[in-house]
Amino acid sequence: MNKLSTAMRVALAVLVIYAGYLVVLAASLTPEVFIPLFSEQGPFEEMSIVLWVALGAMLLFHDFRSRRMLALAALSFVFAAREADLHKAFTVMSISKIKFYVSPDVPVMQKVVGGLVFLAVVALIVYLARLCWQYFSRQGGLRTPVGQVLLLPVLLLPISKFLDRFSNVLRESFNIELSYAVNQFIAAFEEGMEMAMPVLFIVALMLYRAHQRESAQPQGSPLSPGKH
Repeated sequence: MNKLSTAMRVALAVLVIYAGYLVVLAASLTPEVFIPLFSEQGPFEEMSIVLWVALGAMLLFHDFRSRRMLALAALSFVFAAREADLHKAFTVMSISKIKFYVSPDVPVMQKVVGGLVFLAVVALIVYLARLCWQYFSRQGGLRTPVGQVLLLPVLLLPISKFLDRFSNVLRESFNIELSYAVNQFIAAFEEGMEMAMPVLFIVALMLYRAHQRESAQPQGSPLSPGKH
């Protein structure tokens, strides 16, 4: 069993406290305050865009010649664009919906260009998912502080996307309407954790950079770890 690193313990503790803070907000704020705070144009959403762009810039600054870093930076910018609703800003509807490709109301050129963009994003996600699988399963990533912290946003990503569609799927497919209170908790957790994900990726990147600097220190250097 892999031992949790100090960085992972701190990240988990902060994440739990932050989740509790989101619960308090969802339980205590009136709809007049809560809705604009957690709306698609609210501060949580806007800060998510800034943080994803910041992560992409940091990855490029770290090593813009690395294919992995370029791919990670590209995905960060994709997530920023997704949060900014650019996936439907230049088309009549979102390019990630099946309806976009089968609807006669969508111009053919939009379908072609949108489809190519969507396929490129899917290819990027598959490539990075393969790298993640290799890192965690074959390279012992879960035994390192970087890998343990990196696992948190990797797990949060599908959870947040599930919550994003949960209410709509229940309503459209099963005609089930959740109460406003339940939807408020879902919205708080979804938007709040979407903002936390790029922060966790940034922490993992900083840990990775620190590990690289430590490994680059020559043995016997006053800055190298060990007994002096």
